Amino acid sequence: MSDPRSPAPTTNSSRVISYIGGLVAIGAIYLVSAKGGLALASVHPSATPIWPPTGVALAAVLLRGYRTWPAIFVAAMIANATTAGSIATAIAIATGNSLEAVAGAYLINRWSGGRNTFSRPNSVAKFAVICVVIATPISASIGLSSLAIFGYIEPKNFVDAWITWWLGDVTGALVIAPVIVLWASSSYHAFNRHEFLETVGVLTTAAAVGLIAFSPLIEQAPGRDSLGFLAILPMLWAALRRGPRDTATVALVLAGITIWGTHMGGGPFVTPDINASFLLVLMFLISITVPSLLLSADVEVRKKAEGSLRRAHAELERKVAERTQELQLANAAKSRFLAMASHDLRQPLHALGLFVAQLRTPLKPEERTKTIERVDATRKEMDDMFNSLLDISRLDAGMLTPKLTEFPIARLLQKIETAFDQATREKGLRLRIQPSDAWVRSDAMLLERIMLNLVSNAVRYTLRGGILVGCRRRGELLRIEVWDTGPGIPEDQRQNIFGEFFQIPASDQSKSGGLGLGLAIVDRLCLLLNHQIDLASTVSRGSRFAILVPTVDEGVKSAAATDLPRPGAFAVDGKAILVIADAPIMQEGTGGLLSKWGCSVLAAGSDEATLVRLAERQQRPDLIISDYHLASGKTGIRAIEQINAAFGSSIPAILVSGDTAAEPLRDAKDRGYILLHKPVDPMQLRAVMHELFRDHDGGRDAGAVS
Repeated sequence: MSDPRSPAPTTNSSRVISYIGGLVAIGAIYLVSAKGGLALASVHPSATPIWPPTGVALAAVLLRGYRTWPAIFVAAMIANATTAGSIATAIAIATGNSLEAVAGAYLINRWSGGRNTFSRPNSVAKFAVICVVIATPISASIGLSSLAIFGYIEPKNFVDAWITWWLGDVTGALVIAPVIVLWASSSYHAFNRHEFLETVGVLTTAAAVGLIAFSPLIEQAPGRDSLGFLAILPMLWAALRRGPRDTATVALVLAGITIWGTHMGGGPFVTPDINASFLLVLMFLISITVPSLLLSADVEVRKKAEGSLRRAHAELERKVAERTQELQLANAAKSRFLAMASHDLRQPLHALGLFVAQLRTPLKPEERTKTIERVDATRKEMDDMFNSLLDISRLDAGMLTPKLTEFPIARLLQKIETAFDQATREKGLRLRIQPSDAWVRSDAMLLERIMLNLVSNAVRYTLRGGILVGCRRRGELLRIEVWDTGPGIPEDQRQNIFGEFFQIPASDQSKSGGLGLGLAIVDRLCLLLNHQIDLASTVSRGSRFAILVPTVDEGVKSAAATDLPRPGAFAVDGKAILVIADAPIMQEGTGGLLSKWGCSVLAAGSDEATLVRLAERQQRPDLIISDYHLASGKTGIRAIEQINAAFGSSIPAILVSGDTAAEPLRDAKDRGYILLHKPVDPMQLRAVMHELFRDHDGGRDAGAVS
């Protein structure tokens, strides 16, 4: 049997072999370039003005890590031991070369971005400073000091040899290292055809310029010296168009041709002293390489910034297009809503007109009673439509804040049965409410609104059969389910039904009114309460909606929602009510209803007129009922506050508005006033009046205005 642990030694062996192979390759490259550089030495066999190994060593440590130093040390020792000096001086020189590469790479990694040092102008500048000022003097100082100690160099030649050694290392670091690092960097991808042709073009141009300006094949004339300045052309081309990688490559091509030409006695840098000639070459190469790398890095940064800006612009355009589409969809939804609302609201209005026409004709008592009941039913249908709009407006405005309490679910089930018993009987449907003794934690009023909408939807769409409302325990949750035997919901419509103003087109659906907002309200309220909603449906057989509500221990007492007091318990007789409304019909309608309840009514059309009327009667009202919107852009809130200021006390007030926008809701809430939305149910108005009088100790006695 094979040992399951055997892959680990194999992996380790592969890593060791790879590491050793890398060291051998680096050492071989270093040794070959070192022997080539030492062949050009003149001032001293170990001090050459051309020293590519510095760039090779620095690039190797940057790319492969500090563990490559043994290859540099061994290769440098062999190169120097086989050239001049002794084993001791070779070891000292190899130590200096290794420290030069390791120290330079360490500082570049720490201060200049490591292998990414050529991506930004400031990091290129740091790279140049580290190479020129810190790293390369290490090798020159250690190497020549060892040669001087062992007597292999005369003191008078020490300075010249040190400068030559130092400049040779500097050139190797600045010309060779960038090429190796940039070409080996994984962040550079393959050329496309255009990039490849442009790279070939700039390298060909660099080679041509180098041959024209520095080649020994062309006779050197006084007029030819100035041709050396042409070298700046391919450098600028590469820096501006091709980036740091091609810029460094162009510099290497020019360096190779310039060194070859100078060594062969051609070009503008040739002098009787070959070492001085090479020093001129080094200064030339440094002067064109460093500025070009700085420029190419700056251009690269700008290109990246432009690319980011283009991407940001494209993203902005995409978002603008998406927003435009959203606005178009919103406008389409608004147009659809206006069309649907216009149609659905006209239906009950049309019916009301017909019923009123019937009431104008002679009717038997039972016919008149039945017609009045139909008028009231039609009014309630319109009220339900407006309440749906109001609920959506409140949810959009963020005006609904859940008030979580613990209460028995039986109370809600009883309300459902009471609310829909008559409606289901009239349609010939069976309504079954399965009792439950569970207690839940939720907002009693909002959960009631959810269930009312679900059951109302079931009653509207069910033509035969019945509706079942029941509860099932699921761990710590109570699953409240509404079943119906309606037409069902097709699979492709199950997400759409929770959208605003959406109604399933069906030839046999109930013709009762509706704006398609019921399930949208349910969905938003469930999200607000963090109650999960679940839907299952079979076409032609019915649907089942379920709401999951957290349960609590049975019998927990809390401030659950209380039922409104019975109409007979309302104590409003004899109260002085001030009604503020611009429309005379509103004054007459509200005033007439309040008078029937035994109230003393004072009606006015504006805040100024109200104050005048109050001054005439010299009576402080017990309650103010005002329209929210009054003439000339004024509001009922302003009228109420002016009246309160006139009497020097706070008078209970109710605002009435047909505006379902968010502003009236927020305005009334911020001022602490109750806002009722038209059409206001008379029993709701009377219940609110009762609560206000109860909160203010049953009202105040009338007082004279001083």
